[in-house]
Amino acid sequence: MSSQHPDKDVDDEIEFHLRELTDSLIAQGWDEVSARREAERRYGDRRRHAATMRSLHQRPSERRRGLRAIAEAVSQELRFVVRGLRRAPAFTVTAVATLALVTGANLTMFGIADGLMFRPLNYLKDPSTVYRAYWQWQDRGRPLTSASTQYTRFVDFERDTTSFAGIAAFADRNVPIGDGRQAQERRIAAISGSYFDFFDARPVRGRFFTASEDQVPRGADVAVLGYRFWQAHFNGADVLGQVLRIGDMRATIIGVAPDGFDGVSDAVPPAAFVPITSYAASTGTSDAKTYFSAYRWGWVHLLLRRRPDVPLSAATEDATRVFRASWPRYVADNGQIPPLATANPRAILSSVRLGGGPTSGPEAQTSLWLLSVAFAVLAIGCFNVINLLLARALSRTHELDLKRALGIGTGRLMLAAVLEAAVLSTLAGVTALAVAELLRFGLSPALESLRIADLSVFNDRRTLLAAAALVVVITAIVGLLPALFLRRSGHAAGLRGGMRAGQSSGRRVRAALLFAQALLSVVLLVGAGLFVRSLIAANYSRLGYDVDHVLLVNRVIQAGGFDTDMQRTLREDLLRTASGLPQVESAAWMSSAPFVSTSSTDLHVPGIDDANALGPFTFQATTSDYFRTMGTKILRGRPLADTDGAGAPEVAVVSESMARTLWPDRDAIGACFRMRSVDSPCRTVVGVAEDIVQRTLADGPRLHYYVPIDQYPRTFGNGMLLKLRGEPARLAEGVRLELQRVMPASAYLVTQPLATIVAGQQASWRLGAAVLSGFAVLALVVAGVGLYGVIGYEISQRRREWAIRTALGADRAAIVKTIVGRSVRLVVAGVVPGLLIAAAFGRWVRPLLYQTSGFDPPSYVVAAVAMIAVALVASALPALRASNVDPQAALRG
Repeated sequence: MSSQHPDKDVDDEIEFHLRELTDSLIAQGWDEVSARREAERRYGDRRRHAATMRSLHQRPSERRRGLRAIAEAVSQELRFVVRGLRRAPAFTVTAVATLALVTGANLTMFGIADGLMFRPLNYLKDPSTVYRAYWQWQDRGRPLTSASTQYTRFVDFERDTTSFAGIAAFADRNVPIGDGRQAQERRIAAISGSYFDFFDARPVRGRFFTASEDQVPRGADVAVLGYRFWQAHFNGADVLGQVLRIGDMRATIIGVAPDGFDGVSDAVPPAAFVPITSYAASTGTSDAKTYFSAYRWGWVHLLLRRRPDVPLSAATEDATRVFRASWPRYVADNGQIPPLATANPRAILSSVRLGGGPTSGPEAQTSLWLLSVAFAVLAIGCFNVINLLLARALSRTHELDLKRALGIGTGRLMLAAVLEAAVLSTLAGVTALAVAELLRFGLSPALESLRIADLSVFNDRRTLLAAAALVVVITAIVGLLPALFLRRSGHAAGLRGGMRAGQSSGRRVRAALLFAQALLSVVLLVGAGLFVRSLIAANYSRLGYDVDHVLLVNRVIQAGGFDTDMQRTLREDLLRTASGLPQVESAAWMSSAPFVSTSSTDLHVPGIDDANALGPFTFQATTSDYFRTMGTKILRGRPLADTDGAGAPEVAVVSESMARTLWPDRDAIGACFRMRSVDSPCRTVVGVAEDIVQRTLADGPRLHYYVPIDQYPRTFGNGMLLKLRGEPARLAEGVRLELQRVMPASAYLVTQPLATIVAGQQASWRLGAAVLSGFAVLALVVAGVGLYGVIGYEISQRRREWAIRTALGADRAAIVKTIVGRSVRLVVAGVVPGLLIAAAFGRWVRPLLYQTSGFDPPSYVVAAVAMIAVALVASALPALRASNVDPQAALRG
């Protein structure tokens, strides 16, 4: 193709192709006119083909010159943008600071939600094919979902499924590690020999154990240490071959896991990994002998790797088939399980992380909700900066239109607007990393209770990628409106009207952006108010017991266990020793502790066909000082007494809700019920106690009762509740050491303040209140700054108008009232729909709240008042400045 006449050559080539196609059609019997028309139809868009041919035939040197021209234009505009931002430091700092704050907030929430729900496990091979098995069934009309099951199901899956390339069992447990007084409770992972095959990890010392060391009924007593535990307790020394007591095992250390390898850990990183069969067989319980053959002990989780050629739906059906096949045996081994036809059990293959699966807790749900709130904060910040950029563009209208008149195209000006947004968002993105790190530090108390280990943004590739993505998104959002404004504005009006040109359309756009800011800010304020009210309710509502001075003391008995007489003797010795300590006010033995463990059994009530259908009843087997120790009030009747021992008439104290549920038409005092079977003695109710929170802080039935521990010999209890004369956190270790003197060499005590346990239950509300309050304050500040900036800009542009009004005798108070009134009306216009939107979201967020309605009136009132107050302050300052303008100076200017 000739380079001297490229357009003619392209036309000639197209004509050649059309002529060839026309001749071909004529040869097939078409007439010449019809053949030509058909040839043009088949050839398609002639102009598009011409453009493609010109591009293909363009010389490389010409293409390079075109690219160089584009690069040179970008470079020139970038230098101009940087110089302009340096000449306007107030604007630059305000815009960067605003975007950095909202971007940092988003990065913080991304790190929290990612850590709880989405982040792939370290070293996990091909995460897209790996799932955790969840189990779902119906029980008395209620859907139940669990992440744990019996070890026998792991055996079933290994033997009977065909859809999985790998199956592993695992369980996290807290056990004492070490000997004597040096023993400390640590988290360990009991895992099957196939577990390590799911990961691409190599030990830094020694080796991992294999399937041959994980055989029923008991595997080898070996352990692989976690890297952090190895560094903290052995200083990285050579520990291979050493024997370490781990729970009831004396395990030989055979390896050390690599740094960052935590396996499938939903809590703190494991201190050690041990064969799951070794752990199960060493527990010294009755389940230790039958864990691999009976369907009673539900304690393991299953990790599954789907075969690449099997769809997820088929793998789920395969898992459900095996799950259902074992259900009759499960019913036979457990007395309270509904039959197959009623239960309709099924398996679910879902997220490896519990926070992303069907059993996700309120912390994960709250973090996901807060992530969406963070996007709203980002929108508020972007709207604010867009307002600033529009005001900046309007102030430069005359300059920009002169450029157009001199031949600089609109595309070049739009490029400058986008580059300005890119520079601002990039600077904000870099600053946001430091903001996110500071926010993470500020939220550390809430994050510590969630056990999110490391959320540092500077060494996290996923957070850095999220920051880069946010920079691109902000550039697109912030650069779009100013660029469109430049495209639509014409140069003639600008040359005629000067800086006042285009103000009316710009004012409408800025008003719409302020309206959106006010709307979103009110929604955030309402959300913050709801979570703060929930946290206050969780902190100050009566749980049915006192929290502040109670210490939970659990005993851990090593292999071999104790017989009945030894259990009773140890209990009496510990209670006697504890009661004699000067730090202890009272002590009680217990079978379960709030939020830690729950005791339940079948209940049979004369006159009621199926009492268990009325709700889940839980009980506490305890000693007589329980109510004094916990501070639980007796409303009617009497508490348990020392005389309610073995051989005495069997008695019980029931909660007020239980009394109301079972005996609604009579006084519960004197009524009776049977535990476990209809053949057991009828237990007389001697007292009614206030309701307590046992399982969860969420609203639910409080059907709880108390029986003397000597009258329920099926449980020996797990430890004590101590009421201390001081702070449990300060006194706990001293009390433990004194009580440890009573313990046999093969048993240990571990302590935990009840307040710490309760605080863990409040984590979701603490996180929601802290983050949403911060977001709401940030939204108010950003909205206030935006309103102040817009009002201040409009006043500066209308300075002559205010001067003329003042010179003509206008009242200064009237000027202030006019300006403030317009601003408040604009904000109120956003507040009203914002409250309506918040009410619509109230029903959605209600399950995440505690004793707080999604339509809580104080939260809505405070949100509206706060937003209007910010509008008053933000508009009053520039309004006062406008009312004090000197007419002569303004008119001369």
